[in-house]
Amino acid sequence: MIFYETPPDEDKRGLVERMKKLLGIIASARKIGNAEIITKAVAEKLGSGWELSLVRLPNISLMPCKGCYACILPGGRCRINDDTEWLLALINEADAVICAAPNYLLGPAGIVKMFTDRALQAMKYRASYNKKPMAVVLTMGREKYRGYADTGLATQLMSLRLHIVDLEIFIGTFPGEVAVAADFHEKIERMANALATAEPTPVAADRCPRCRSDLFRLRDSEMECGICRARAKIEVGKLAFYYFDPEYGEEGQDGHARWLIAKKIEYDKTKDGLIKIQEKYRGGKWLIPGA
Repeated sequence: MIFYETPPDEDKRGLVERMKKLLGIIASARKIGNAEIITKAVAEKLGSGWELSLVRLPNISLMPCKGCYACILPGGRCRINDDTEWLLALINEADAVICAAPNYLLGPAGIVKMFTDRALQAMKYRASYNKKPMAVVLTMGREKYRGYADTGLATQLMSLRLHIVDLEIFIGTFPGEVAVAADFHEKIERMANALATAEPTPVAADRCPRCRSDLFRLRDSEMECGICRARAKIEVGKLAFYYFDPEYGEEGQDGHARWLIAKKIEYDKTKDGLIKIQEKYRGGKWLIPGA
C-alpha cells in the first residue's frame, strides 16, 4: 500500500501508472474507527502494488433520490447537485472497492442507503461495474443485534451492479477493538485475496449463494430467499438451492432497466390524466421547524 502526499518525481511515475487503485468507502463518521482500520488493513495486505484512496460518506453531499428517472434516459443526467456522480465516477476508475459500514439499530448505517438509492444514476457504468470486485464489511458490537444489517448492506450495494466477492462481519465496539479479535487477520487476508483475484469467497451454507442473504420466507414447504427469490429445499437440515429467478440475473437486470425506461416514456403519454389526480390532493398542513 502506497500513499503519496506530494506528486511523485519523474522516475517514479512509471511505477504509479502500473499501480492498481483500491477505493475505500467508509460509512462511519468516526475517525480512525473500526471501518477505517479494516479497510486500511486490507490495503496493507494487498501490498505495494495497490494505492488506497478513501471516501467518508458522512462528509460528502448525498441527497435523496427524487424518483424522476431523468438519469436513465439516453443522454439524460441527474438534476440533483450533490457528490453522487463524483463518487460513482471514482468507483468506475477503481480496480477494486471496499465499503465498510457500522451496524445501527439492527441495520446498516443509513448513509449507505441514501447513496444506493441513487443506483439508477449508475446504470451508465453497469458494463464496468459488474466486473469490478467489491468487498462488503459490517462492523458491530454484538452478534445478537446483527438483525438484517449484513444482508441489508450487501443488498444495497448489489443494487449498483458491482461484483461482490466477499462479505465479512467484524465484532468490536471501541475504535480499534476489531483488530484484537482472533480471526481479524484471517478475515483481512480473505478479503484481500478476493479483491486481488476477483474470485468470490465461498458462501456459508445458511446463505443464498447468489446474493449472500440469510433471510428466507417459507413458500410451499420450501425456502425462498427474501432478497432475490432463489428457491431451496431443506434436505438433511441443509438448504439445497435449485432455482434462481432470472429477474435477478444479469439479463434480468438489463431487462428491468429497459422496463424503467419504457415506464418513463409511458408517463410522458399519460401524465395529463395523472396530474388531474394529483391536483385533487394538492396542499395540506405541512410543518416546518421554526415556523
